Order: sequence, then structure tokens, then C-alpha cells
Amino acid sequence: MRFTIILAGLATAACSASNASFGGGGGGGGGINASDAGASNSCLSSSECPTGYTCNEFGQCIAPPAPVGDAGTPPPPEVEYDFGAPISSDRFVYVAMTAQDELARIDGRTLAVISTHVGKSPRDVATIPHSDGAVVLDSTNGTATVVRPSGSTDVIRVLPTLQHLNRLDIDPSGRFAVIWFDLAKAIKEGGINGVGSFQDVTVVALAEGHERAVDLTVGFRPRNVQFDAAGNRAYVVTQDGVSVIDLAYATMHGPSIVPPIPVADPAIPADTLEVDIVSTGEYAAVSEAGSSALRIVSVGATNPGQAWQIPLASAASDIDLAPDGARVYVVERTAKKLAIIDVPGDGINPAGVQTIDLADATLGSLALSHDGTRAVLYTNATLDERLTLVKLDLPGFPHVTWPLKKGVRAVGISPTSDSAIVLHAKAFGDPAAATSVDDFIDKSYGYSLVDLASGFAKLQITPVDPGAFTYASDGAKAYVSLDGGDGLTAPRALQIVNTHTGVVTTKQLGSPPSAVGILPGIAQAFVAQRHTLGRVSFVDLLDDSVRTVTGFDLNGHVVN
Repeated sequence: MRFTIILAGLATAACSASNASFGGGGGGGGGINASDAGASNSCLSSSECPTGYTCNEFGQCIAPPAPVGDAGTPPPPEVEYDFGAPISSDRFVYVAMTAQDELARIDGRTLAVISTHVGKSPRDVATIPHSDGAVVLDSTNGTATVVRPSGSTDVIRVLPTLQHLNRLDIDPSGRFAVIWFDLAKAIKEGGINGVGSFQDVTVVALAEGHERAVDLTVGFRPRNVQFDAAGNRAYVVTQDGVSVIDLAYATMHGPSIVPPIPVADPAIPADTLEVDIVSTGEYAAVSEAGSSALRIVSVGATNPGQAWQIPLASAASDIDLAPDGARVYVVERTAKKLAIIDVPGDGINPAGVQTIDLADATLGSLALSHDGTRAVLYTNATLDERLTLVKLDLPGFPHVTWPLKKGVRAVGISPTSDSAIVLHAKAFGDPAAATSVDDFIDKSYGYSLVDLASGFAKLQITPVDPGAFTYASDGAKAYVSLDGGDGLTAPRALQIVNTHTGVVTTKQLGSPPSAVGILPGIAQAFVAQRHTLGRVSFVDLLDDSVRTVTGFDLNGHVVN
């Protein structure tokens, strides 16, 4: 029996993820010894890896960050963690019951479960922003089912799609969806039952009562789909450029070809390019690994394909986009600078690029607040115990660097931009063999709550690697999952962090946590768990009380 937990909700930019859930590693602690590392590199959580290693999103044990090498030896690349999932609606959690050909809808207020037949082997689900509806893909026959709650039942609309599609992206307005085939995702999920098209997508209009699906041909092998903030256009990033889809026009007409706009020299391998569409949808920011330059390419209505080259002091180690689409922030790790690029003005005249000298800081990665006023810089390429805050809304962009007790793995900023959760990197070695307090801390797992006004950090040592976490919508609490793996005695818990007091409350879970999220309409947090029958726990945002639903079947549920 296979269950896929999909958390219904409002779309959020993956790069900011301020009010969504933040990805982390799997569980940690214990597991095989370092001497056993060669036996198997596959894992479900970090507890199955050598001490100090972590389990990445591809199920592989990854070595801990190496120390900075000798002079002239560059540190390894920054690791960019995916902060895109999960997202939630006001009230419901959806569960794709693959083996039963059904979609379960769990009411976070009452824990009532409604099961709806949605086609053969449903696996991929996305929720419709600004509603409690969802879209689920039939993984065998080539259909998409739009599901809308209606009291004690669900109203469905079945639409045809191309076969074997496995990726579903819905625009921020909730009016359109783009469905496509991702080969890397198919391989990662454990095999390919059927290969979808490398050059076709299905675009779906989601207006209730006017749902319609249209197939389009785009560039070769789509890599990701992005949208403008208004949800009017979709940008299919492919190996040979960006196919720009006018969503309203496409869904009112028949199948057609949407040729890609080139964004780089065809001789440059597509896998070395990062392509980011600014929120206005008019321009793409394109960087090439190892290249000390940034390209701004017009992908809007004006002169599509026109490009400007902006020189950088060193190659970009991270790129983030301002929420309003007016700026691109480029981290230049080797040069120890942060470039602030106005779009499109600084592309036309690169002399206008503003640069912040961060020679007194450590940088490589950047976390941007949801409102775009704060940037937190750090590195996860080395075990550096510092964090730098840049105030992007003040003249001169003042910055301050604060010390931490441990190295940094990933950072997520609260929806209110006043605190951050820092997931720490673990130094190689067993904390039980530590020779000092600092050595014990370095070799332990943990995270910190950092106040972004004062820099005060509250360190929380954990028995396993902290995993996915999320903030309440008002930033008053954060929820951090602890996944120790599937062993009977392995730690599995949800820690609730009061961001005003720093107090941490631990809630033990019956099964390993896999995802966390917020249902803002009913003031509940929830944590999905790995369980043969399916399990989700709901946590009251005010009093921290926990309720759990286990087992999803047709119009039935079990409450613990």
C-alpha cells in the first residue's frame, strides 16, 4: 500500500519559502560506522549513514563539509537545499492513495476523511491556490482530475493529458496548471513505468465549470516551470531555452508549438546553467557555473531574446530574485562581494551595478526574506560558524556579521522577517568522544533560532539531524521535525520553537516525520509521517495540543 502525502495550498516562491516548509536532511545519529561506508551508499535517512554523513534528497549518503583547503585550493560548491514543499490550504491535507486509485482529503478541524476515486495509480498532486481544491495526476492512463470539496463529498472534473506525465505546477493565481514529464524525477522515484514526452506539455485551465486541457510542444526536455507573479504566463525552462506560454490564449485555442527563446550560447551545456525568471515575467537571469558573468535576457513581449552581459567580480555561488522583480542578488563567494543588479537597467548599463564588500564576512549562499528587506548570507561549503545580515531596504545596505556555535547547513527566515531558523552542519565524529564542550557541540546535530534584530542565537542540540521545518504565519512559532529513521527505537519528534521566548517543546510522534506545514484558516500545524496505513498529526497553534489520524480508507479514519 503506497501513500503520497501532498499538502494542499497557496503557492509560494521556492527561493524565499518564508511561510512555507523548509527542507532539511533526513534523520541522523547512530547508524552504520564510518568503516561501513563502502557497504552501501543508499539511505532513507541520515541515521543509515556513517556518523557525520547526511542523507540527501536522492537517497545517497553525503560526506560532511570538508575544511578549507590549503591556499589556492577552493572550497567545494555551496549546497542549495530545496525549500519548496510543503504548502497548505486553509483547512485540508490531501493524501494520494496510489494502490487504491483514490485521493483522501483530511479535514484539519474535524479529522474527517473523504476518499474520492481519481483514476489509475494517482501519485502526483498539487493544490489550487486561493481555494481548497486540488489536481491529481493519473500516472497510467493520461488524465488529470480536478477535485473540489463540497460538503461531505468532492466534485470532480476529469481532463485528458499526455501519458506518463509526472510533474504538476499551478500558477500563483490558481487559474492554470502546466503538466509535464521529468525524467530525473522518474528515475529518483525508483524506476520508469513509462516515458513521457521530452517535448510536450499539457496546459490546463482551472476555472470552475470551464476546465479545459490543451497539449503544447515546447523546447527539448523541460527542466522546470516558472510563472510570473500575476499567473498570466508560464516559462518552461528547457535544454535549449525558455518556452513562454500565454496561459489564457493557450487554453482557449488548440494544440500549437511554443518555440523556446535562447538564453545562452547553444554550445554551453544546459546542466551548467541556472535560469531564473523575475516575478514580472519580462526577464530571465542566467548564470553559468564557473563563469564570472550574469546574463539578463528579455523573455517578455519586448524584444524577446535580447540579452545583456554583466561582468562579475567572481563566479556566482548563489542567485536570488527580489519579490517585486526589480533586482537580482548575486553572491560572489571568491570575491567576497554581493552584487545588487537592477533589472533591466543594470543590464543595459552595467556601471549601475551596486556591490557590497563583505570581506569581513563568510558568504556563499543567500536566504532572502519574503518581503525582500533582509538577506542572510552564510556558507555550507565549509564549517564556518558565522552568519551575515544585510539590510536591503536601507541606504548603503548596512550589514553585520554574528558568530554562531556551529557551522551552517541551511537557513529559513520567518514570514515576519524578524527571526531565522539555522539548520547546523555536523562536524565529523562521535560527540561521545568529544574532548571539549566546543568539540561536543561541533560533533552534535542541532539548529539555532536567531533574532535578526540583535543577532542573539538560541542553540538547540538534537539527537538526530533536524529535518523539514515551517513557521506559523505570524512567525510566533516554528516547527522542526526530527527524523531518526525507521528503526523501532529511533527518535521521531516534532519540536515547537517559541520565537519570542526561545523555549522549545518536544512532541513525540508515533512514526517518522516526512513533512510539516500550516493550515492557517484553522490555526493548525500538521506533520505527515511515514506509516504503512498513512498518518498525519495536527498541532494547535495556540495550546500545542496534538491530534492524530491514522489509516485512510473510503469514508473512514482512525483517530489516536
